[in-house]
Amino acid sequence: MRIAIVSDYYYPQLGGITEQVHGQATALTRRGHQVTVITPKVMVTPSTVDGANLPGRDFDVVRVGTAWPAYGNGAETLVSIDPRIPLRLRQLLAPGRFDLVHIHNPFGVALPMLAALAARDTPTVGTLHSVVPSDYRPLRWARRPLHHVLSRLDARVTVSDAVVESIGPHFPDLEFRTIPNGIDTRFFTPDAPPLPDLGDRRNIVFVGRFDPRNGVKTMIRAFTLLHTTHPDVRLVIVGDGPLRPMVERLVPAHLREHVTFAGRVNQLRPRYLASASVLCTPCSLASFGMVLLEGMSAGLPVVASRISGFRLVMRDGVDGLMVDRADDERGFATALARLLDDPALAAEMGAAGRSRAVETFGWPVVTDQLEALYSELVSSKAPARRLHLLQVA
Repeated sequence: MRIAIVSDYYYPQLGGITEQVHGQATALTRRGHQVTVITPKVMVTPSTVDGANLPGRDFDVVRVGTAWPAYGNGAETLVSIDPRIPLRLRQLLAPGRFDLVHIHNPFGVALPMLAALAARDTPTVGTLHSVVPSDYRPLRWARRPLHHVLSRLDARVTVSDAVVESIGPHFPDLEFRTIPNGIDTRFFTPDAPPLPDLGDRRNIVFVGRFDPRNGVKTMIRAFTLLHTTHPDVRLVIVGDGPLRPMVERLVPAHLREHVTFAGRVNQLRPRYLASASVLCTPCSLASFGMVLLEGMSAGLPVVASRISGFRLVMRDGVDGLMVDRADDERGFATALARLLDDPALAAEMGAAGRSRAVETFGWPVVTDQLEALYSELVSSKAPARRLHLLQVA
C-alpha cells in the first residue's frame, strides 16, 4: 500500500508526535508498505536536534512549507504558513498517487488542515493527539471550520479515551475510534547498558520538557522531601526548555550535588532509564502517557499522577503507583520511598510494565490495528473512487 503520512512534527523537531510519526512510518515500511512522510521544514530552535542524534530511516520525507514555533493549548506548538502549501499538497496528494493518507494533528495550522482538504479522493485518516481543556476558547471559536476539516476525514482516530472525552463533546455528530500510540520495545529495553557515570548510587529519573504541565517543580519538591530519609538517592532530570534556569534555581543549595540535569539526550534515553531504579512523572495534563510507556518498556516501575491520559497506559498497583493529585509532592515522595524500600515490589512492577508495553503498545500490535483500519477504508472507498476516475476520464 502507498501511504502518505502528513504531520507538522517530524525530525529535527523533537516531541511525542515526531516519534509517533517516525515509529509508524518505520513499522509500516517493515510490513512492505511504501511510506512517504510529508512535513514542513523546521526552523532551528531549542526544541530541534542536530543530525548526529537523528534516528535512521528507510522511507521518503518530502518537505512542504516551513514550520515556525508558536504557543497554544499550554505548550509549544508549530505553525506552518506558506502560500505555496495548497498547490504543493494538491500535486502531492493528487488522485492515484497514494492509496491512503494519514494526517497527524488535523487541527494543525496549516499543513495538516490543508492536507485534509486536498486529499479529496483518497481514503484519509486523521489522528488527534491532544487533550483540550474544557475552557479552551479557541476550540469553541473555531468549531465550525474544525468540524468541516474533521468531517472530510474517512476515519477519526484518537490516541486515548482522554482525547475523545475532551474533543468529542464539541463534535457530537462525528464518530471517533481509539488506536493507542506505539512504542519501540526493542529500543526501550531492560537490556540497554546503564551509564557508568550514574552507577554509583540509586537514581530516580524524570523525563520531559520543562513545561509547567509536566510537573518538574513537583518532582524537585518531592525529591527534597525524599532526601531527608533517602540521602543516597540521586534525581536525574532528562529534558530541557526555556524555563531551565528557573528550574535549576528550584533545587535547594544543599541538594545540588544530588540532582543531575542531563538536558536533551534523545537517542540515549534508554540508557538513562536503564540507570534508574524508578521513573517519576507528576504531570497535570497529558493525552497519553508516552513517557510512562518508555519507562515501562525499559522495565522500570513508575510513579505517576492519576490523570486520564495515564490511566490507559499504566495500571495502578501493577505497573507502578499513582498519586491522586499532580501537585502532591508529599504523596510522590511517599510512593517513591515505598518502591525504593521494597526492591522485590519494584522488580515485580517493572516486569509487569514491560509485559504490558510489549503486548499492548508494541509497534507490531499497534501496526496490526492501523493496517486493519487502512484495509477497511481502502476497500470501502474503492468503488466510489473508481467511479470518480471514470467520470474524469
